[in-house]
Formats: sequence, C-alpha cells, structure tokens
Amino acid sequence: MKNNRLQIQIREMTISDHPELTALWNSVEGLSMDESDSYENMATFLKRNPGLSYVAVMDGKIVGTIECAHDGRRGYVRHMAVLPELRSSGIAKRLYELSLKELRRQGIWRCNLYVLDSNPEALAFWKHNGWNELENNFKTLQKKL
Repeated sequence: MKNNRLQIQIREMTISDHPELTALWNSVEGLSMDESDSYENMATFLKRNPGLSYVAVMDGKIVGTIECAHDGRRGYVRHMAVLPELRSSGIAKRLYELSLKELRRQGIWRCNLYVLDSNPEALAFWKHNGWNELENNFKTLQKKL
C-alpha cells in the first residue's frame, strides 16, 4: 500500500523492527515507555496479536507505528506515533484504520485506547477522528508483577 504523495508503505510490525521502534518512540513527546516495551515483551506481544500492529515506512525508515491487541472482547491501541514532521499527512489514520479493520475481522467490535493527560495533541487527534472520551468514572490501577 503506497501513498502517492509521500511514497509511504504500510506493513505489519515485526520484532526485527524493535530497535527502530524504540528509537522512534523515545523521540516522540507524550509517548510513555516501560519494561513492557523490551525486546522480549514485544516479541511475546506480536506473537499473541498477529496482524494487528503496523509500521509506516518511508525511504526504508520507520516513520509511524501502531500497536494493537485484543483480549477477546475489546481491542486496545497503544504506541500510535508518527514523526512530527509527517503529521497531518494521513499516516496515523491509515495505520489505525488497518488495525481496526483487522480487529473487526477477528470479531472485536469495540476498541479502547489510552492517552496521557499530558498529551493534549494526541487527545485532539483522536477526538477529531471520531473517538469519544469516556466519562472519567474509574481509575486505572496497576501493579508491577
């Protein structure tokens, strides 16, 4: 799949992309990384969620990403990132549309995503693209295992 203007190729994410993924994610303001982004954890994630995560490639370099998974009921999107200089080019929308299409193909009809409070640009992007902010009637809790 190519974008005629920018010559962007979209392909499924692979574990061999890991060094380039982490470099991109570390360079994007508002994206939080932790131990779940390690090579080993990413390998497990991709193996358990085939066909859901993608990268956008331009001139042989990864310029956009989306990680997507599901638990059998709900889809989850994380690490949607596009290089700042390529934002507003349609890359992000193409990435998430592919992931959502595959979720639907796998029988998943709702998808959640998480945006840090400190990332208003991402929140505005998702709202502009038809995502609804849920009523804040719960707190997300987490425990490191």
